[in-house]
Amino acid sequence: MIAMAPLTILFAAISVVSALTLAYLVWQEGQRVNKNNGMAAFHRHLDALSDDSRAHLRQQLQESRDRQQRR
Repeated sequence: MIAMAPLTILFAAISVVSALTLAYLVWQEGQRVNKNNGMAAFHRHLDALSDDSRAHLRQQLQESRDRQQRR
């Protein structure tokens, strides 16, 4: 029975550390969502694209608008 006390303390410590790590990761994920939401993230992504990629994207957007106007 005496040997079980240190083992119990070890598992309790592992559980506490795991719970704190999980809570920290969940908190960090919430912070990241607030920084990268919606149109701001889209514009940052668009700014990072090369000119050729932007031209392709503009072409796709124009084709999409044309299809919507035909409806």
